[in-house]
Amino acid sequence: MFQLKDNFTFYDPSTKIWRGHPRKSIFNPNQSLGELILQVLERNGAKVVQISADSGVEVTGDEMRLKTIRIAQNLMKMGYGGSKLGTGDIFTMLVRNGENTAPVAFACFALGIPVSTLDPTFTQEDLSHMLGTVKPKVIFCDNDVLDNLVGACQVADISPKIILMSERVKEYDHLETLLESTGIEEMFIPVHITDPSNHLAVLVCSSGTTGRSKAVCLSHSICIAHVANFCECHPSDRSLSFSTLYWLSGMLVLLTSTVWGATRIITREPFDADLTLDIIERFRISVPILPSAQALAVVNNPKANSNVLRTVRLPITGGSAIPTTLKESFEKLIPGRFLEIVYGFSEISRGVTFTRKQFYRKGSVGFPAAGTEFKIVDDDGQPLDVGQEGEILVRAEYVFKGYFGNDDATREILDSDGWMHSGDVGRFDEDGYLYIVDRKKDILKCSGYQVSPSEIESVVLTVPGVAACCVVGVPAETLDLATVLVVRKDPAAEMPDATEIMQKVEDSLAWFKHLKGGVYFADKLPLTPSGKIVRRAVRDIVIQLKSNEM
Repeated sequence: MFQLKDNFTFYDPSTKIWRGHPRKSIFNPNQSLGELILQVLERNGAKVVQISADSGVEVTGDEMRLKTIRIAQNLMKMGYGGSKLGTGDIFTMLVRNGENTAPVAFACFALGIPVSTLDPTFTQEDLSHMLGTVKPKVIFCDNDVLDNLVGACQVADISPKIILMSERVKEYDHLETLLESTGIEEMFIPVHITDPSNHLAVLVCSSGTTGRSKAVCLSHSICIAHVANFCECHPSDRSLSFSTLYWLSGMLVLLTSTVWGATRIITREPFDADLTLDIIERFRISVPILPSAQALAVVNNPKANSNVLRTVRLPITGGSAIPTTLKESFEKLIPGRFLEIVYGFSEISRGVTFTRKQFYRKGSVGFPAAGTEFKIVDDDGQPLDVGQEGEILVRAEYVFKGYFGNDDATREILDSDGWMHSGDVGRFDEDGYLYIVDRKKDILKCSGYQVSPSEIESVVLTVPGVAACCVVGVPAETLDLATVLVVRKDPAAEMPDATEIMQKVEDSLAWFKHLKGGVYFADKLPLTPSGKIVRRAVRDIVIQLKSNEM
């Protein structure tokens, strides 16, 4: 029997399952993304739906809809989509957040063509790996990554049609051709998809923080059903995210802003704290979506103050463990506002927990979101009770359709009952709040004890002068030595030094959690394009620095 908690969390002590509120999406998931998006754009025809922070160019709903239709119709002239629906053709987008990124994606949705999104900062090796997996028929590409793409295609042994997004290059197709008038725009009808719950819409990449990225297959239905639950976006809002469509967060910001009628502020530039604050102030951003590493850089920036951030209504962060110092610092800068923490997965295409100002516990990532179920299990898969730590399993009405071309990896993460194995270690308290201990793969084995890197990191971040840090285990015989790589707020400063940091940890944590591997400094931490720390790269850096001492 499920017991109702004050935060709308239900718990069944007999099955040891936690469940969120059973609220359904207000958008009908039994349609295609293309149908939904074109309806919304028509309804918001006169409204500005996109502004480029780079050029100042504004795009209305009518203009976005017209571009989408023209691209779709001209692609059909080339033989894609329409009657060819179901042939398995996949398009890839290797683009930044440019002025025509959205209508290209929308056109593919309207034609029923699955879109694989890759990041322009990929190395040729990573690019060839993903292209060899997906084997796209068409690739939309930013010009500055053309050479890298051509080399990757050769390695992957594929010959897709390449369509450039900006300057023309003689031997390649160009987006301008697809934006030409067809004369029959008013006759366009999006392709009808008979089974949107099984028809792929998007292939986004898994984070790649611990290994090579995999292509996460998301259907039209999962994207529609979950987009309404990403955040409480209003038509008056202006959103900002530096994530490209390669990242689920970038895709969700695009879809959520569009279907809720908000205005999306875009930039092709990579994340930079100064630039972020400038865009927030100039364009009156109300909903900034920043991974924790980016949010930390913003609050530590000397230009950050309540006046610059005065328009922020709903700041959102997530993507990794969130230090309590980040939340406290952010909320000091914008009194009366609440930093919302989202814990989610590409495989479920949404946040699976949420925090609310009236329902918040320090250190928690919140309570189960509507339509989600949770279990905490031990190493044998047995469900655990309140307060016990184990792997977090999540189940939702819609889950991903597997990793493209990787059935073994799909079976590892998704069991026959629909439970997704997160790889995260956590626990629920007696009131249904979830606490993340760490990634299962990141847990260190120190002197026979299991040690959470994030626990040590939260202490190091309290040392004055520390801007960011990452704790990894450096192998030593049969155990790990906890070692930290630190970024100082002032790279030219000599403080804090290693002694101060080690002393702080020793004063705060049990002996087996001390930094016996040492403290090292760097100008920056290696991050994925969406702002997550790449721990395996940090480990390589630390091992190299340690070897240099010998």
